[in-house]
Amino acid sequence: MSEEASSLASLRIPDLISLSAAIASSDLRPSLFQAIERIASARMRVSIFSASTCFLDTLELERIYSSRPDVYPVGARKSKRQTNWAQYVLKDRRVFVGEGPLEMAAAFDDQERMASLGIRSIINVPVVARDTIYGVLNFARSETRVSAEDLANARLLGIAATVAFLA
Repeated sequence: MSEEASSLASLRIPDLISLSAAIASSDLRPSLFQAIERIASARMRVSIFSASTCFLDTLELERIYSSRPDVYPVGARKSKRQTNWAQYVLKDRRVFVGEGPLEMAAAFDDQERMASLGIRSIINVPVVARDTIYGVLNFARSETRVSAEDLANARLLGIAATVAFLA
């Protein structure tokens, strides 16, 4: 993360305390994802947050956490084979930002469903450690534009989430 981007992050001491407590919890994974969800909602206006495990050999994702299990159930698997998104996020390990209906439709086959849920932008953060991608965090928002501050926060929350994927 560049120095400029990190200076834009708006995470506060209480956010860091919440993340630290979740990491120390005996129920680490759900506690940490719940803490990330609360922080993302408050700092980035995220309306739907999810986390998925990555299966790079098949280019599939399996949802392991969802703030809206009624529409994005835990355990659901999705193939990303033969998509530009898979190359960008899963193989190249780059953060994807989709803003507005055209970018969303180009990246996601379920964009109409996303739009019906009020999702107008998304930030997908690959969770990478020791040269391996473990998963992806999905920060879906009703705002059409993603600010540099939102992006910096998403990247920082991705770093925190690494603990949940390695646990």
